[in-house]
Amino acid sequence: MWGTRPTLDTMGRRLAAQATPSWAPSGTFSFDGSSSDLALQLYTRYAAGGTVAKLNLSSSLPDDVSSRLSGVGVTFDDLDGFAQRALLWDSGFGVTPDYAVKQIWTLDERSMAEIALTLDEYEATACTAYDCTQPDGTSANNNHLCTGTEMLTAVKCVVEDFDSADQSLAMWSVGGESDMIPEIGLRKHAWTDSGTAYTVYAVHTLEASAERDYGACPSTESYGYLNIPCYGESDLPDSVTKTQPTASDWVTSWIQEYAPSSSASSNGASGTASSSFTDPSTSTNTDTSASSGSGNHTGTNVALLGGAIGGGLAVILIGVIITLFVIARRKRRRDPEHGEIQTPQAIDPADLISPGSKDWSEGQRPTASTHPRSTIDESLPRSGETVTASSSSWPNNESNGGASAPPYQERVPFYAPNFGTQPPANQEDPVVQPPLYQGNMRPNAAREPPVYLAEPVVQPPLSQESDRSGAFIQPPPYEEALRNLSDAPTANPPAPEEKIFGLGADNALQMLAANPNVARRRLRLDQLQVERQLPMATLQTDLSVARYIGRQVLVTRLAPSQHVNHKAVEELASEILVRADVAHPNLVQFVGVNWSSARDLAMVVEYLPLGNLTAYLSNNKAAMTTWTAQKTGLAVGIARAIAYLHRQTPPYIHPTIRANNVLMASHLVAKLADCGSPATQPRDGASKSAVDQYWTAPEVMQGGAYSTAADIYAFGVLLSELDTCQTPYQDAISSGGIMLGPSQILELVAEGRLRPSFSAECPTAIRQLGVICCQQDPAKRPTAVQVVQFLEGK
Repeated sequence: MWGTRPTLDTMGRRLAAQATPSWAPSGTFSFDGSSSDLALQLYTRYAAGGTVAKLNLSSSLPDDVSSRLSGVGVTFDDLDGFAQRALLWDSGFGVTPDYAVKQIWTLDERSMAEIALTLDEYEATACTAYDCTQPDGTSANNNHLCTGTEMLTAVKCVVEDFDSADQSLAMWSVGGESDMIPEIGLRKHAWTDSGTAYTVYAVHTLEASAERDYGACPSTESYGYLNIPCYGESDLPDSVTKTQPTASDWVTSWIQEYAPSSSASSNGASGTASSSFTDPSTSTNTDTSASSGSGNHTGTNVALLGGAIGGGLAVILIGVIITLFVIARRKRRRDPEHGEIQTPQAIDPADLISPGSKDWSEGQRPTASTHPRSTIDESLPRSGETVTASSSSWPNNESNGGASAPPYQERVPFYAPNFGTQPPANQEDPVVQPPLYQGNMRPNAAREPPVYLAEPVVQPPLSQESDRSGAFIQPPPYEEALRNLSDAPTANPPAPEEKIFGLGADNALQMLAANPNVARRRLRLDQLQVERQLPMATLQTDLSVARYIGRQVLVTRLAPSQHVNHKAVEELASEILVRADVAHPNLVQFVGVNWSSARDLAMVVEYLPLGNLTAYLSNNKAAMTTWTAQKTGLAVGIARAIAYLHRQTPPYIHPTIRANNVLMASHLVAKLADCGSPATQPRDGASKSAVDQYWTAPEVMQGGAYSTAADIYAFGVLLSELDTCQTPYQDAISSGGIMLGPSQILELVAEGRLRPSFSAECPTAIRQLGVICCQQDPAKRPTAVQVVQFLEGK
């Protein structure tokens, strides 16, 4: 049943030889979501000579369909595959993967031609979409970051419940080619995201095996398809009313054309898969030939006989020509020199090569895609409130209590992760003890001291790292789900940040309007209902929490002014440009933009009421001191976001990677508050306080440029924050027992003699990773992809 790309076979096609019937529909079908008139596309491909197999249904026909058929004297078997699908769709029905017929209702008395969602309608829900390029250069889109709740805010249809479920395909998509023969498949998408169960039904117009995996663009350009999300009947809110779609008269006229004549009834019941009726011209000629064989030999009959014979020969000749044409056509389809559409060759699984565990040059590895993703829980407390952690969710092993830590040389030896080489099989893993600064003391005996390094850390090779990571815990299930989200770069390249500055407010707004990722997210002011003002972000902008389509969002808007603040407009426009071109589950989501003039430019992003990671660690320190699976999930999420930003062209560099710039979403999902910048010298680092520079790489302190390696250094410092629940270097003291000041700390860091400390309870693997990320030589630091793979145990 699931089908199908067209082939050419005009044998037995009645309408191909006739003039266009008076009832035939006009117009063309568009795959951009502006229409769901699948019956029109089916008829168009039928009239063009396409073929599609008949449906082999496992359930009886609905009464509405049977009534339409009996009203015109036709059985379902009389119809060919095109008319069968068109009749079911036009009557408000689809077909499940096991070939059962299920009903589709529409909302607000729509027809079946009006239930698809365009890209604009989809993105109005605050969901994000993948943008893939089709062979003709146009775009095909499917859903990316979108919860079940958000998806259902825009749907226009309801599907009768059924049991089978699928999680690996997109619920919404637009795109396709003009000669595609659509299916009327129904699929149930059911998944659990962070403890919340979601169910979304969807119409799928392409066979499941032919659809691309959810969450990614195909490696080879191909055409998209139309998928239409719907409510399930049992999940329909009481406030929403479903309606029976109105049948189209022209579809009824079409199926009436299949009514068998009295002499061809048996033929009509035994037609082939591609056509279930007999060509009328053939039936007429056969009857004429039979009548010419009667006993009447008058001159009239002789004339009739001659005419019949001539007509018969003409039909035979036409049949031969058509047959030769079909044979030649099929031969051309097997001949690649003619450029015809060919059946894709099967790929031997042995030919699919996955990157090895030590091959770090190919970027993130492909993974199977699933639907679960992070969500925004409207019931979460506001910023500043503390969530009480349950003992079951937050094990707090305090076996060490306040006891003194063993001497440094007796602790777990330092093993650096292996990033590229393995030692000989007979060679023991070398143990390297980073030399201590002799004057070091620590106020907390349960913590290891800051590491003072006389030389950069050497990376000894490590074999069997998985056996040594002991307390290292795999990411929790929600992170496993997020791991399967492919975060391919957007098709639209980011505008260089530097180009917007110095051009003036009007030019900055023109650059926004010219960016398609901004233009299609331009919101109307009346769609935002401001709930409360927040403390002023800067002297140039105001912050407020608002509600947009039932969802809380954060609005950054230019502060009221009688005159245009050109610098403020340029800075906000620059941030909008860089945010609009990226999307990842671990980045705060860009929702939209609004402006009517240069005085009221506003940026809208998702609102995360739990606040930042620094506050969360401080407020929940008792639960977060021990390294748990939740901490691993936080680290993995942040690392994934950095890896995604570094994969952009040019790479996005993020000079403010630190705990207070990581926001907390529901169920402990970490999101970078902003996405940095594709600029070679980010503006964020222009003026930092001494404490702010605790996360700054030594080469940047010494006047070097920001780089992706500097981001990795900052991530290593953030790991220390995550482990200790404190700002870095809180325990840094001099040989005389005096706390070191910020300037002294930075001097030692720049010289490579001081690094952040980790707790004694920190898993060896995490401590290893933090140390190698903070190496003095940027060339020796791992890439973000390596960090992700190491944390995921790959």
